Amino acid sequence: MRARQTLFVGGGVIATLGVGWFCLSHFVMHTTLSDALGEALGVVLALLVVASIAGAVASGRGNPG
Repeated sequence: MRARQTLFVGGGVIATLGVGWFCLSHFVMHTTLSDALGEALGVVLALLVVASIAGAVASGRGNPG
């Protein structure tokens, strides 16, 4: 049950940051829609990589040998 809660909270945070990045890029910096979507997708993918690495380290699977 705790893993599911962590998954939903983490996914929500990553999605919120992606939407926030899109809004910042498109509405504040006035980039085109396609550029803003590309930037937001890049941010979401980078955050997923960071979350994956953090999860591997926390579970002990990131230890060599």
